[in-house]
Amino acid sequence: MKTKNILSTILLTLATTGCATEGGHTYVGGKCISCWNNPLTKEPINHDGKDNLQVAEPETIGNQTSTSAQKDKDAYPRQYIVRFDAPVDVDVAYIKLKKEFSYQSEQEIRQEWGSMAGAKMQTFAYAYDATPNVYYRMRANRKHRGIFVIIDSQIEKKSASSSKITITYWLNKNSVNPTPYGESLTKRAKHALSI
Repeated sequence: MKTKNILSTILLTLATTGCATEGGHTYVGGKCISCWNNPLTKEPINHDGKDNLQVAEPETIGNQTSTSAQKDKDAYPRQYIVRFDAPVDVDVAYIKLKKEFSYQSEQEIRQEWGSMAGAKMQTFAYAYDATPNVYYRMRANRKHRGIFVIIDSQIEKKSASSSKITITYWLNKNSVNPTPYGESLTKRAKHALSI
């Protein structure tokens, strides 16, 4: 009886974790890890049966403020990039963008998640890399304009008082126009940087 209860609890947990991703799915290495099939019939339960995520390299347009999309128009999530220069020191830009987008360092993740921190830090939705006074990169799943998206911010030192900001974001929904969305992210970042 005890084994049956434990097995039921595990199955219930597995069945509900796929539903806890805000309507989207989590992909690792191009494979859906939150998609579930009926164990008896092998039919999809919470997805359409396609578990491969096709990721294309982004096109680069210009070198100032630009937006680029993946070449494969049918793949989701789609990757977009906005870039701009900021007359702000790289370390100050890091502090302001980290605060604006509520990014967490590896140490902060470990404090919050405890023994599960290692698993969280290995997901696509998380990245953190820092070389103080030179380069910073932070990525997290954050809400912007009412939609949860993965937002990746890279800050590179151009000179003692200027930085190059690159914001990459992945949209899961085709109902969102990526150009105004990118402009909105740029505006939010510039506001946080006081420029």
